[in-house]
Amino acid sequence: MIRLVASDMDGTLLNRFGKVSSLNVAAIEALRRKNINFIVCTGRNFPDAFLPLKEAGITCDIICMNGAAVFDSRGRQLRKQPLLKDQVKDILTICRPFSVLYDFMTEEGSCTTSSVAEFRKSFEDKIFLPMVSDEHTYETIAKRFRFTAEEVILGSSWDIYKMSVVHENPEVLKQIRFFLEKEEGISVASSAPSNLELTHTMAQKGSALMEYASNANIRPREILAIGDSENDLSMINLPLGYTIAMGNGSELIKRSARLITRSNDEDGVAAAIDALILSEAAAVY
Repeated sequence: MIRLVASDMDGTLLNRFGKVSSLNVAAIEALRRKNINFIVCTGRNFPDAFLPLKEAGITCDIICMNGAAVFDSRGRQLRKQPLLKDQVKDILTICRPFSVLYDFMTEEGSCTTSSVAEFRKSFEDKIFLPMVSDEHTYETIAKRFRFTAEEVILGSSWDIYKMSVVHENPEVLKQIRFFLEKEEGISVASSAPSNLELTHTMAQKGSALMEYASNANIRPREILAIGDSENDLSMINLPLGYTIAMGNGSELIKRSARLITRSNDEDGVAAAIDALILSEAAAVY
C-alpha cells in the first residue's frame, strides 16, 4: 500500500507553462482524502516551489534544491545541508576556464556573477533556466536574481545550498563534469542539457526523501516517486513501491524507472496516481 507520493515539479507536476493542471490537483486532493501523503521534490528554492502550489491550492511539504533543504507546508525549515565554502571555491576554480554562467541558490535568494547582458541573452536563447522560459518573461526572472561579484558571495555568511553551472555547449559541460565528479563530497546532476546542478553529497532528492519518510515511519515500499530528469535519479533508483518516469522524461530516467506515464502536458502525474493508487484495480492489488 502506498502511503507517500513524491513528485518532481518542472517537467513533471507542472506543465510547460509552469502550472499544475486541474487533473493533477484533483488527483492530489484524492490522495489527501485517502490519508496518503504528498510531497514535492524539486530543484527549485522554496519561494519558487511554493508559488505554483499555492496558486493551485496545494498544501504540502517540499524538498527543495535537490534535497539541500526541506520545508514543511507552513514554510518552516526542517533540514538543511548547504555546500561548504571550500567546496564552492573548488567548483569555481574548476569552472573558471570555461566561461560558464552561475546560479547560486542561497538563503538570501538566487545570485549570479554574470553581467545583465550575459544573463539576458542566455535566458532568451533558452540556455539559462530553459524549463521555466515558457512560464516567465526575462523581467520576472531577473527580479529574482541578485547580480553580484564572486568575492561578495565567497565573503558572505550566506549558506549556498545549490549551484547551477550553465553553458550552451553540452560538450563543455561534459568536460566540467569529468573534473567535478572527482571532487569529494559534491553531487553532480542535471535537469537540462545546458546545466549541471551541484549540491553536497548529503543533499540529494533520494537521501532527503528517505530521511523524510523514515521520520514519518513510512517504508520504502510504501512510496511512489515520479520524475523526468537526471536530478530525479537518486530517488528513481531507490527500491520504492513504484518509480515512474514521465513520458517527456529523459531516456536515462525512462530506463531507470519501473513504469512510464504520460507527459507533463498530458497530466502524467494524475494518470499514474489514478492507475496505481486510486483505481479499483489498484485498491484490490
